[in-house]
Amino acid sequence: MWYFCVLCPDYVLELLAGKLMPRRLCDAKHMPSYQSPRLALIRSIKWLRYQTHTLWLFPQSNLKDSLLPSMTFAVSTTLAAPTFGLGHHPASSDLLHRLPLSVLWTWLALLVFCLQNQHNESSIIEDKINKPWRPIPAGRITIPQTNAVLAATYPIWLATSWYLGTLRPCLILTALTIYYNELGGSEHGGLARNVLNASGYSCFFAGALQTLLGPAHDVYGTPKAAAWLLMVCLVVCSTIHIQDFRDEAGDRLRGRKTLQTTLGDAGSRWAAVSAAFFWSVRIPVILGLGRGVLILCCLAAGVLAFHLLRCLLCGGVRTVQGDIVAYKAWCAWFVCILLSPLLDRVPPLLFPLLDTLAV
Repeated sequence: MWYFCVLCPDYVLELLAGKLMPRRLCDAKHMPSYQSPRLALIRSIKWLRYQTHTLWLFPQSNLKDSLLPSMTFAVSTTLAAPTFGLGHHPASSDLLHRLPLSVLWTWLALLVFCLQNQHNESSIIEDKINKPWRPIPAGRITIPQTNAVLAATYPIWLATSWYLGTLRPCLILTALTIYYNELGGSEHGGLARNVLNASGYSCFFAGALQTLLGPAHDVYGTPKAAAWLLMVCLVVCSTIHIQDFRDEAGDRLRGRKTLQTTLGDAGSRWAAVSAAFFWSVRIPVILGLGRGVLILCCLAAGVLAFHLLRCLLCGGVRTVQGDIVAYKAWCAWFVCILLSPLLDRVPPLLFPLLDTLAV
Protein backbone atom coordinates (compact mmCIF):
# COMPACT_ATOMS: atom_id res chain seq x y z
CA MET A 1 0.00 0.00 0.00
CA TRP A 2 2.73 2.47 0.94
CA TYR A 3 4.66 1.66 -2.23
CA PHE A 4 1.56 2.37 -4.32
CA CYS A 5 0.96 5.65 -2.50
CA VAL A 6 4.53 6.81 -3.12
CA LEU A 7 4.57 6.07 -6.85
CA CYS A 8 0.95 6.71 -7.81
CA PRO A 9 0.40 9.98 -9.78
CA ASP A 10 -2.06 12.54 -8.45
CA TYR A 11 -4.60 12.08 -11.24
CA VAL A 12 -4.76 8.34 -10.51
CA LEU A 13 -5.40 9.10 -6.85
CA GLU A 14 -8.24 11.41 -7.82
CA LEU A 15 -9.72 8.77 -10.11
CA LEU A 16 -9.38 6.16 -7.38
CA ALA A 17 -11.05 8.49 -4.90
CA GLY A 18 -13.93 8.92 -7.33
CA LYS A 19 -14.39 5.15 -7.46
CA LEU A 20 -14.14 4.69 -3.71
CA MET A 21 -16.32 7.71 -2.91
CA PRO A 22 -19.21 7.88 -5.45
CA ARG A 23 -20.57 11.27 -6.38
CA ARG A 24 -23.97 10.62 -4.81
CA LEU A 25 -22.30 10.48 -1.39
CA CYS A 26 -20.97 13.97 -1.93
CA ASP A 27 -24.29 15.58 -2.86
CA ALA A 28 -25.60 15.93 0.65
CA LYS A 29 -27.12 19.19 1.78
CA HIS A 30 -24.63 22.06 2.20
CA MET A 31 -21.91 19.87 0.69
CA PRO A 32 -20.62 20.89 -2.78
CA SER A 33 -20.07 18.11 -5.31
CA TYR A 34 -16.64 16.46 -5.36
CA GLN A 35 -15.71 17.95 -2.00
CA SER A 36 -15.62 16.94 1.64
CA PRO A 37 -15.52 13.09 1.77
CA ARG A 38 -13.90 12.69 -1.64
CA LEU A 39 -11.53 15.61 -1.16
CA ALA A 40 -10.66 14.37 2.32
CA LEU A 41 -9.86 10.92 0.92
CA ILE A 42 -7.57 12.39 -1.74
CA ARG A 43 -5.81 14.56 0.81
CA SER A 44 -5.39 11.62 3.18
CA ILE A 45 -3.82 9.48 0.47
CA LYS A 46 -1.51 12.31 -0.58
CA TRP A 47 -0.54 12.92 3.04
CA LEU A 48 0.22 9.21 3.47
CA ARG A 49 2.28 9.21 0.30
CA TYR A 50 4.26 12.27 1.41
CA GLN A 51 5.00 10.95 4.90
CA THR A 52 5.90 7.49 3.64
CA HIS A 53 8.28 8.95 1.09
CA THR A 54 9.83 11.11 3.83
CA LEU A 55 10.41 8.01 5.96
CA TRP A 56 11.89 6.22 2.94
CA LEU A 57 14.38 9.05 2.31
CA PHE A 58 16.09 8.60 5.68
CA PRO A 59 17.79 5.26 4.81
CA GLN A 60 17.65 5.59 1.02
CA SER A 61 21.34 6.36 0.46
CA ASN A 62 22.37 3.48 2.75
CA LEU A 63 20.41 0.72 1.06
CA LYS A 64 23.24 -0.21 -1.30
CA ASP A 65 25.96 -0.19 1.37
CA SER A 66 24.04 -1.58 4.37
CA LEU A 67 20.84 -3.40 3.46
CA LEU A 68 22.17 -5.06 0.29
CA PRO A 69 25.45 -6.34 1.84
CA SER A 70 23.62 -7.53 4.97
CA MET A 71 21.13 -9.57 2.99
CA THR A 72 23.87 -10.84 0.67
CA PHE A 73 25.89 -12.01 3.66
CA ALA A 74 22.86 -13.66 5.27
CA VAL A 75 21.68 -15.48 2.14
CA SER A 76 25.17 -16.53 1.02
CA THR A 77 26.14 -17.83 4.46
CA THR A 78 22.83 -19.63 4.92
CA LEU A 79 23.06 -21.39 1.56
CA ALA A 80 26.66 -22.38 2.39
CA ALA A 81 25.70 -23.39 5.95
CA PRO A 82 27.82 -26.60 6.14
CA THR A 83 30.96 -24.57 5.36
CA PHE A 84 30.46 -22.53 8.53
CA GLY A 85 29.24 -25.27 10.86
CA LEU A 86 25.62 -24.15 10.70
CA GLY A 87 24.11 -27.53 9.95
CA HIS A 88 22.55 -28.73 6.74
CA HIS A 89 21.16 -26.63 3.93
CA PRO A 90 17.84 -25.05 4.95
CA ALA A 91 14.70 -26.05 3.15
CA SER A 92 13.65 -23.66 0.39
CA SER A 93 10.28 -23.14 2.05
CA ASP A 94 11.92 -22.13 5.35
CA LEU A 95 14.30 -19.78 3.56
CA LEU A 96 11.52 -18.07 1.62
CA HIS A 97 9.43 -17.80 4.77
CA ARG A 98 12.17 -16.15 6.84
CA LEU A 99 13.71 -13.97 4.12
CA PRO A 100 11.09 -11.18 4.43
CA LEU A 101 11.58 -11.23 8.21
CA SER A 102 15.32 -10.81 7.74
CA VAL A 103 14.77 -7.88 5.37
CA LEU A 104 12.33 -6.33 7.85
CA TRP A 105 14.76 -6.60 10.78
CA THR A 106 17.63 -5.16 8.76
CA TRP A 107 15.54 -2.29 7.42
CA LEU A 108 14.30 -1.39 10.90
CA ALA A 109 17.88 -1.44 12.21
CA LEU A 110 18.99 0.78 9.34
CA LEU A 111 16.06 3.16 9.87
CA VAL A 112 16.88 3.55 13.56
CA PHE A 113 20.53 4.26 12.78
CA CYS A 114 19.68 6.81 10.06
CA LEU A 115 17.15 8.62 12.24
CA GLN A 116 19.71 8.81 15.04
CA ASN A 117 22.44 9.85 12.63
CA GLN A 118 20.57 12.60 10.79
CA HIS A 119 18.80 14.51 13.58
CA ASN A 120 21.88 16.24 15.04
CA GLU A 121 22.77 19.82 14.14
CA SER A 122 26.25 18.82 12.97
CA SER A 123 24.81 16.11 10.72
CA ILE A 124 22.33 18.56 9.22
CA ILE A 125 25.15 20.98 8.41
CA GLU A 126 27.03 18.20 6.63
CA ASP A 127 23.92 16.96 4.81
CA LYS A 128 23.20 20.44 3.45
CA ILE A 129 26.44 20.07 1.49
CA ASN A 130 26.65 16.34 0.74
CA LYS A 131 23.02 15.17 0.73
CA PRO A 132 20.63 18.14 0.61
CA TRP A 133 17.72 15.89 -0.46
CA ARG A 134 17.58 14.19 2.94
CA PRO A 135 14.33 14.89 4.84
CA ILE A 136 15.60 17.38 7.45
CA PRO A 137 17.77 19.67 5.26
CA ALA A 138 15.11 19.45 2.54
CA GLY A 139 12.50 20.77 4.98
CA ARG A 140 10.23 17.74 4.78
CA ILE A 141 10.39 17.11 8.53
CA THR A 142 11.61 18.98 11.62
CA ILE A 143 14.07 17.81 14.26
CA PRO A 144 11.35 17.38 16.96
CA GLN A 145 9.25 15.36 14.52
CA THR A 146 12.28 13.20 13.71
CA ASN A 147 12.86 12.62 17.41
CA ALA A 148 9.23 11.54 17.77
CA VAL A 149 9.58 9.07 14.90
CA LEU A 150 12.80 7.74 16.45
CA ALA A 151 11.11 7.31 19.83
CA ALA A 152 8.31 5.35 18.16
CA THR A 153 10.66 3.22 16.04
CA TYR A 154 12.92 2.01 18.83
CA PRO A 155 10.21 -0.03 20.66
CA ILE A 156 9.08 -1.56 17.37
CA TRP A 157 12.63 -2.62 16.54
CA LEU A 158 13.28 -3.97 20.05
CA ALA A 159 10.02 -5.94 20.05
CA THR A 160 10.78 -7.33 16.59
CA SER A 161 14.28 -8.33 17.71
CA TRP A 162 12.93 -10.07 20.81
CA TYR A 163 10.40 -11.98 18.71
CA LEU A 164 12.97 -13.03 16.08
CA GLY A 165 15.69 -13.96 18.56
CA THR A 166 18.07 -11.18 17.48
CA LEU A 167 18.08 -9.17 20.70
CA ARG A 168 21.86 -9.49 21.14
CA PRO A 169 22.89 -7.77 17.88
CA CYS A 170 20.04 -5.30 18.40
CA LEU A 171 21.32 -4.19 21.82
CA ILE A 172 24.95 -4.06 20.67
CA LEU A 173 24.00 -2.00 17.63
CA THR A 174 21.88 0.29 19.81
CA ALA A 175 24.87 0.99 22.07
CA LEU A 176 27.14 1.60 19.07
CA THR A 177 24.56 3.87 17.42
CA ILE A 178 24.15 6.01 20.53
CA TYR A 179 27.91 6.25 21.04
CA TYR A 180 28.58 7.04 17.39
CA ASN A 181 25.86 9.67 16.95
CA GLU A 182 25.21 11.11 20.40
CA LEU A 183 28.48 10.75 22.33
CA GLY A 184 30.95 11.93 19.70
CA GLY A 185 32.11 8.57 18.39
CA SER A 186 31.91 9.79 14.79
CA GLU A 187 34.24 12.70 15.60
CA HIS A 188 37.21 10.48 16.50
CA GLY A 189 40.09 9.87 14.13
CA GLY A 190 39.66 7.99 10.88
CA LEU A 191 40.87 4.63 12.19
CA ALA A 192 38.47 4.77 15.16
CA ARG A 193 35.61 5.55 12.79
CA ASN A 194 36.58 2.57 10.65
CA VAL A 195 36.49 0.30 13.71
CA LEU A 196 33.09 1.65 14.76
CA ASN A 197 31.72 1.20 11.25
CA ALA A 198 33.01 -2.36 11.11
CA SER A 199 31.45 -3.13 14.50
CA GLY A 200 28.13 -1.76 13.29
CA TYR A 201 28.30 -3.86 10.13
CA SER A 202 28.91 -6.96 12.25
CA CYS A 203 25.61 -6.33 14.06
CA PHE A 204 23.72 -5.83 10.82
CA PHE A 205 25.19 -9.03 9.39
CA ALA A 206 24.68 -11.09 12.54
CA GLY A 207 21.07 -9.95 12.93
CA ALA A 208 20.18 -10.61 9.30
CA LEU A 209 21.84 -14.04 9.38
CA GLN A 210 20.32 -15.02 12.74
CA THR A 211 16.84 -14.08 11.51
CA LEU A 212 17.31 -16.12 8.36
CA LEU A 213 18.65 -19.16 10.22
CA GLY A 214 16.04 -19.12 12.96
CA PRO A 215 16.48 -19.96 16.64
CA ALA A 216 18.03 -23.38 15.96
CA HIS A 217 21.50 -21.86 15.42
CA ASP A 218 23.55 -19.26 17.28
CA VAL A 219 25.72 -17.17 14.98
CA TYR A 220 27.98 -15.90 17.78
CA GLY A 221 28.23 -19.35 19.37
CA THR A 222 29.35 -21.19 16.21
CA PRO A 223 33.16 -20.85 15.86
CA LYS A 224 33.35 -21.02 12.07
CA ALA A 225 30.43 -18.63 11.58
CA ALA A 226 31.86 -16.22 14.15
CA ALA A 227 35.26 -16.35 12.43
CA TRP A 228 33.63 -15.62 9.06
CA LEU A 229 31.78 -12.68 10.63
CA LEU A 230 35.03 -11.36 12.12
CA MET A 231 36.79 -11.70 8.79
CA VAL A 232 34.09 -9.66 7.05
CA CYS A 233 34.40 -7.01 9.77
CA LEU A 234 38.12 -6.74 9.08
CA VAL A 235 37.34 -6.23 5.40
CA VAL A 236 35.05 -3.33 6.31
CA CYS A 237 37.52 -1.89 8.81
CA SER A 238 40.31 -1.71 6.23
CA THR A 239 38.28 -0.33 3.30
CA ILE A 240 35.19 1.53 4.53
CA HIS A 241 36.97 4.90 4.48
CA ILE A 242 36.32 4.89 0.73
CA GLN A 243 32.95 6.40 1.61
CA ASP A 244 34.68 9.50 3.01
CA PHE A 245 36.10 10.61 -0.35
CA ARG A 246 32.67 11.63 -1.69
CA ASP A 247 31.81 13.48 1.56
CA GLU A 248 35.04 15.44 1.97
CA ALA A 249 33.41 18.86 1.53
CA GLY A 250 30.84 18.23 4.25
CA ASP A 251 33.42 16.63 6.56
CA ARG A 252 35.70 19.65 6.19
CA LEU A 253 32.84 22.03 6.97
CA ARG A 254 31.94 19.95 10.01
CA GLY A 255 35.56 19.68 11.13
CA ARG A 256 35.48 15.90 11.17
CA LYS A 257 38.75 13.96 11.06
CA THR A 258 38.90 11.03 8.66
CA LEU A 259 41.54 8.58 7.55
CA GLN A 260 42.02 10.83 4.55
CA THR A 261 43.22 13.67 6.80
CA THR A 262 45.65 11.26 8.49
CA LEU A 263 47.15 9.48 5.48
CA GLY A 264 46.43 12.09 2.84
CA ASP A 265 44.29 11.60 -0.25
CA ALA A 266 46.78 9.46 -2.17
CA GLY A 267 47.83 7.42 0.87
CA SER A 268 44.27 6.56 1.87
CA ARG A 269 43.41 5.55 -1.70
CA TRP A 270 46.42 3.26 -2.00
CA ALA A 271 45.66 1.79 1.43
CA ALA A 272 42.11 0.92 0.34
CA VAL A 273 43.27 -0.62 -2.94
CA SER A 274 45.97 -2.68 -1.20
CA ALA A 275 43.45 -3.96 1.34
CA ALA A 276 40.96 -4.82 -1.40
CA PHE A 277 43.46 -6.98 -3.30
CA PHE A 278 44.72 -8.54 -0.06
CA TRP A 279 41.23 -9.68 0.96
CA SER A 280 40.34 -10.72 -2.59
CA VAL A 281 43.14 -13.28 -2.38
CA ARG A 282 43.16 -14.06 1.32
CA ILE A 283 39.48 -14.86 1.84
CA PRO A 284 39.21 -17.47 -0.96
CA VAL A 285 42.43 -19.06 0.31
CA ILE A 286 41.26 -19.20 3.95
CA LEU A 287 37.86 -20.61 2.98
CA GLY A 288 39.42 -23.08 0.56
CA LEU A 289 37.49 -21.73 -2.42
CA GLY A 290 38.24 -22.39 -6.06
CA ARG A 291 40.53 -20.40 -8.32
CA GLY A 292 37.59 -19.07 -10.28
CA VAL A 293 36.18 -17.32 -7.22
CA LEU A 294 39.60 -15.86 -6.39
CA ILE A 295 39.98 -14.45 -9.90
CA LEU A 296 36.46 -13.05 -9.85
CA CYS A 297 37.13 -11.23 -6.57
CA CYS A 298 40.42 -9.87 -7.93
CA LEU A 299 38.68 -8.62 -11.07
CA ALA A 300 36.16 -6.77 -8.91
CA ALA A 301 39.05 -5.33 -6.90
CA GLY A 302 40.67 -4.25 -10.16
CA VAL A 303 37.55 -2.30 -11.14
CA LEU A 304 37.57 -0.67 -7.71
CA ALA A 305 41.27 0.20 -8.06
CA PHE A 306 40.66 1.78 -11.46
CA HIS A 307 37.98 4.12 -10.12
CA LEU A 308 39.96 4.98 -6.99
CA LEU A 309 43.34 5.62 -8.62
CA ARG A 310 42.56 7.05 -12.04
CA CYS A 311 42.65 10.58 -10.65
CA LEU A 312 46.21 9.88 -9.45
CA LEU A 313 47.72 7.80 -12.26
CA CYS A 314 45.89 8.76 -15.45
CA GLY A 315 46.23 12.51 -15.23
CA GLY A 316 42.57 12.78 -14.38
CA VAL A 317 40.89 15.35 -12.21
CA ARG A 318 39.31 14.32 -8.96
CA THR A 319 35.55 14.97 -8.89
CA VAL A 320 32.77 14.25 -6.42
CA GLN A 321 30.98 12.22 -9.08
CA GLY A 322 34.10 10.13 -9.59
CA ASP A 323 34.30 9.44 -5.85
CA ILE A 324 30.62 8.44 -5.83
CA VAL A 325 31.28 5.96 -8.64
CA ALA A 326 34.30 4.63 -6.72
CA TYR A 327 32.13 4.04 -3.67
CA LYS A 328 29.59 2.17 -5.79
CA ALA A 329 32.47 0.07 -7.11
CA TRP A 330 33.39 -0.68 -3.48
CA CYS A 331 29.83 -1.81 -2.80
CA ALA A 332 29.96 -4.14 -5.82
CA TRP A 333 33.34 -5.56 -4.78
CA PHE A 334 32.15 -6.05 -1.20
CA VAL A 335 29.06 -7.92 -2.38
CA CYS A 336 31.35 -10.12 -4.49
CA ILE A 337 33.42 -10.91 -1.37
CA LEU A 338 30.28 -11.76 0.59
CA LEU A 339 29.03 -14.02 -2.20
CA SER A 340 32.31 -15.93 -2.47
CA PRO A 341 31.26 -18.91 -0.26
CA LEU A 342 28.13 -19.33 -2.35
CA LEU A 343 29.85 -18.83 -5.71
CA ASP A 344 32.22 -21.68 -4.92
CA ARG A 345 29.24 -24.05 -4.78
CA VAL A 346 28.11 -23.11 -8.28
CA PRO A 347 28.94 -25.89 -10.77
CA PRO A 348 32.32 -25.33 -12.44
CA LEU A 349 30.47 -25.30 -15.76
CA LEU A 350 29.50 -21.68 -15.04
CA PHE A 351 33.15 -20.66 -14.70
CA PRO A 352 34.80 -22.04 -17.87
CA LEU A 353 36.48 -18.76 -18.75
CA LEU A 354 37.80 -18.14 -15.24
CA ASP A 355 39.06 -21.71 -14.93
CA THR A 356 40.80 -21.33 -18.29
CA LEU A 357 42.49 -18.11 -17.15
CA ALA A 358 43.60 -19.80 -13.94
CA VAL A 359 45.47 -22.57 -15.75
